[in-house]
Amino acid sequence: MPPRRAASNRDDVSATERLARMLYLGVGATALLFGALSLDAFLRQVEPDLPLASAGGWIFIVGLPSTLGFLSHVVPLRVLRRIAISEAFTFPCILGWWLIMRFEPLPKGDDVPWVLMLSAIPTVTIAIFASPWTARTYAVLASIASGIIRAATSAEPQPVLVGVQDALYTLLLSSVLVALTLTIRRSAARVDREEHIRRAAESEQAARAARRAERRTINALVHDSVLSTLLMAGLNRASPIVIARQARSTLDQLDALGTHSRPSAVSGADFADRLRRQCEQLAAHVHVTILQNDLRSIPAPVMLALLGAAGEALRNSVAAAGAGHPHAVHRRVSLSTDEGTIHLAVTDDGVGFDPATVADHRLGIAESIVGRMERVPGGSAVITSRPGHGTSVDLFWVRPAIATEPAPAAGTTLAEIPGAASRPLSFSASLGLSVHTARGMVVLFIVVHAVLAAANSDRVTLMPLGIFAFLVLSTAAILVTGDAADPMPLTRTVSVLLLAAVAATLMYFHIPGGNVGPFAHWHLGAITLLLIVLVARGRTAWAWAGYALMAVVSVFWALQVGLTIGDGLLLVSRHAGTLLAGTLFSVGLRHSSRNLDDLYRDRSRRQAFLAQTGATASERQAQVARLNAMARPSLERLTRPDAMTEFQRDELLLVEASLRDAIRARCLFVEPLIGATWAARSRGVQVVLLDDSGDQQPASVVRTAAIVGDELDRLTHGRLTVRVLPPGRPEFATIMVETVVNDATESRLLLIARDGTVREA
Repeated sequence: MPPRRAASNRDDVSATERLARMLYLGVGATALLFGALSLDAFLRQVEPDLPLASAGGWIFIVGLPSTLGFLSHVVPLRVLRRIAISEAFTFPCILGWWLIMRFEPLPKGDDVPWVLMLSAIPTVTIAIFASPWTARTYAVLASIASGIIRAATSAEPQPVLVGVQDALYTLLLSSVLVALTLTIRRSAARVDREEHIRRAAESEQAARAARRAERRTINALVHDSVLSTLLMAGLNRASPIVIARQARSTLDQLDALGTHSRPSAVSGADFADRLRRQCEQLAAHVHVTILQNDLRSIPAPVMLALLGAAGEALRNSVAAAGAGHPHAVHRRVSLSTDEGTIHLAVTDDGVGFDPATVADHRLGIAESIVGRMERVPGGSAVITSRPGHGTSVDLFWVRPAIATEPAPAAGTTLAEIPGAASRPLSFSASLGLSVHTARGMVVLFIVVHAVLAAANSDRVTLMPLGIFAFLVLSTAAILVTGDAADPMPLTRTVSVLLLAAVAATLMYFHIPGGNVGPFAHWHLGAITLLLIVLVARGRTAWAWAGYALMAVVSVFWALQVGLTIGDGLLLVSRHAGTLLAGTLFSVGLRHSSRNLDDLYRDRSRRQAFLAQTGATASERQAQVARLNAMARPSLERLTRPDAMTEFQRDELLLVEASLRDAIRARCLFVEPLIGATWAARSRGVQVVLLDDSGDQQPASVVRTAAIVGDELDRLTHGRLTVRVLPPGRPEFATIMVETVVNDATESRLLLIARDGTVREA
């Protein structure tokens, strides 16, 4: 992928790629830092006979990783990997040059080859992209080579011992850095896997919610327009002219539904005009009052929801409010709006009803009024009625203060989706050493420092203090790598720093002034390693506070043995670069993970939006195709104001009942049950199909459809009610069969288990 494209497609970046680029940047910064620290030693150790070759070696070993840093966020990863491989090969070549061309002691006091000050950089670089075993093997071989070179160049009386100590300390430092790098890589890969699972789960959840919302929206339209038109014609409730006009209006709505041609917003005046026209069409002598209309614009979905809910309320009032009422029913529609709210009320003084007695499978109130308003952000509906005291339907919409994301499926949380991990996504938050890695680091730490402490025992006094300091630092290593949440708990962090301070104090009582061995101050490196792990575990400020405390103790020791403040600071300054490099990695890690988390959230939102859009379109396409196949022929026939026969009206009622089945019993709307239901209703059997299974298509549908179809085929009269039960019930569905024998009603209740077996209750 070209660099410019890589820079532009930020949301295509994975945690693994972002981590690799951040680590390359850290390697570059560390190379510049240690290159500057090694420059003085390099200038003193330049081979007089080969100055250009010496300069070239320094430039290569510092310049290649520095180039990685400069290009880390510019070029493709494959280019960075090639540069890293070049560095990995260049470093052994320079080590080999030291072994072949410079295999001789250096001047006393300046016997640390400059190349060894940079030995950790290529090791970490290898760990960024290579396999764990390759990285570990490289670290071991580089440490052995460093020890050999140090033994060859050392001016100490026991150069081999110095080489062994150097190799062990280099191995320990490299192992810690490699372990941290590999741990971060594993953490990033885990985050990528979890993010992929999460994104798929969130997209699926968004798609399910979108399909359900679109299905409910279309079902409400079908109920208000298609079913009401078919019922009006099938029951002969209006003149052919009125029915033809209603059929044409319904077909127009179906056509608009198929083309998805809806305005984005309408004015308040347009909304009021549409409301008046709708009321005039649905109810004669309805009184429409516009109490206030200060609304400049209203979202089209909100307008459609309000008009649809108000229209259903008026239809219900016309159909039921006057039944058995001694006086003419008065109906009123009032609209009051301002910039942020809408209140639309539909009231009548008819017979009223008890809302608690409305069957749960009736769609008019639950879906066409309450459900329709609740599906609009900021919408709600309140229905108030009592027998004999009329009915009031109050529709409300409050403009949301902030645009909200689509709500997830009702009753569903991300934690309930299989495979979906919980946030945070950042790999720095999930960083943690494995148990085996932590134990291996602790063992190596203890072994190396046991050797260093023992090897330098002849240069110091009061050996028990050195042993006690070693034990204290070993305890601190166990604490800092132990199982605990990141960032490390404050109590444990303070304990580690106090143990480090105690060890440093004991060692300075243990180390005399004057000439001591190169590893007599081994405890400083040990403490620095502990501080690096503290930084990696989220306690950067505390780690640097520990370094400052170590510097104070070093200065105090220098003054006590007759040295200067500068001598004390010089002891700890060589470890500042190591801690600074660890800090740069840690800060870059946290910064990168925060950016990555934001990118993941944006990417999840975009993918969820695409899933919603696709699910909405596919659901709408399927629903429109079904409506066109089932209802359009009947509606087109109704547009002709011709007189209808009884057979034609019965057929319209069958179509209406079948469409109602598709809404109320979606999972049961399958063959052969559709055909069996149609045939049974043609014989006069009352059939009610209900589905409470939710969104998931139950596994027992085919078996249940066959059982219900057999029961319907045997019925010539009576009533059959099928209800698919909610998930979690021991039974899958119930079948209630009611027949009249000798003027007595007989009932049978069949229970269908989830394995398809049937028993009679």
